[in-house]
Amino acid sequence: MNTAAEPEYKQARRERIIAAANAALREHDYEQIQMRDVAERADVALGTVYRYFSSKEHVYAAVLMGWAEPVFGDTAADGRPAEQRVRDTVRAIIAGFERRPGFFKVCLLLQNTTDHNAAQVMAAFADLAQERLAADFAVLGRRAALDTALMLWGIVNSMLTATLLRGYPIADAYRVTDAFVDLVAPRLG
Repeated sequence: MNTAAEPEYKQARRERIIAAANAALREHDYEQIQMRDVAERADVALGTVYRYFSSKEHVYAAVLMGWAEPVFGDTAADGRPAEQRVRDTVRAIIAGFERRPGFFKVCLLLQNTTDHNAAQVMAAFADLAQERLAADFAVLGRRAALDTALMLWGIVNSMLTATLLRGYPIADAYRVTDAFVDLVAPRLG
């Protein structure tokens, strides 16, 4: 759905629903959250929530995308060397999920969603992450930049799974991702 084409009041209502779902996830596990609770928090009818979102998964995919957009913001022209931008971005991703482990759990759950609308948002989420990281690897050439970004994103996912779901120290996530960047750094110039 192209939300830019919606009237302002509808965009505001959609954002209110997303904000309410976000607040609920900060307080409760995803499995405990009911859509009627999100509707109450947003001060809208339950049917209104379903006019904007096809499912709970769709709402929470939008929550994740809203969370990710500032984390994956474009920093290519900020003057820092590519290696530092990559390290800072990866650290921001890990720290963000460390602060909000429930968000990472939802991210994992939604990677296999059967809801078409949620799957589209999650694909955009993955594309945003990969494109943002690939921008910092641009000196490698387009194909190598995308491949390197994909490898790094896989490492981030694996390490966050180990730390947030299996109890490994979060320092391991930072250490392993830094080690990967160390391997690539000589090629970044």
